[in-house]
Amino acid sequence: MKKALFLFLFILAAFQSEAQFLNSIGITAGGSLGNQKFYFTDPLSVSRKNYIIGPNGSIFFEFFSGNYARWVSEIQYNEKGSRDKQPEANYYNKLQYLCWNNYLKLRYEMYRIIPYVLIGPRLEYNLSQGTASPAITGKFLPLHVSAAGGGGIEFVSYSNFKFFTEAFYNPDIIMPAYKTSGLEVRNKTIELRIGLKYEFVPKTETCNTPTYVE
Repeated sequence: MKKALFLFLFILAAFQSEAQFLNSIGITAGGSLGNQKFYFTDPLSVSRKNYIIGPNGSIFFEFFSGNYARWVSEIQYNEKGSRDKQPEANYYNKLQYLCWNNYLKLRYEMYRIIPYVLIGPRLEYNLSQGTASPAITGKFLPLHVSAAGGGGIEFVSYSNFKFFTEAFYNPDIIMPAYKTSGLEVRNKTIELRIGLKYEFVPKTETCNTPTYVE
């Protein structure tokens, strides 16, 4: 967490001059409720696994300053997986991903809060896997694409720092995370997180009013 905060402050200083295009930067931290579905082809069947809990965290950039629409791009660490409950034992599958997420952000400003929704794709790189299910005999795809949708509430503040809370639903509806001739595995994750962002104040031009001396 200290490294993430240091990186956040470093980026804050580096991008200060780009305030008109870059609206804000921030960090998030939270938990992920991960699940998986196993799609077997011989015989044709679907096996729904149980949930496990893992961490998530991100650094993000929010672009443009529209009252109703903005764009968010973030780099996220996320842990996914499932608990495969079998008669003989429980098998735990844990996957660590580094994700590049991009969202269209639609927001509505109110007096004390700013509710908003986010939707967009994620490009996920598999950092590591620890899979114990007997049906999984190989590696998960090193790179795959998923989709995410969610919403949040930003709390109105008169300082440059803004607090918010978010929830996301992230299913593998575009492509599977694991694929062999007899099995496909798709991840499904529910994410809850809190965050802090620094919003840049747009630069204003100063007017030089001439002074008249009598």
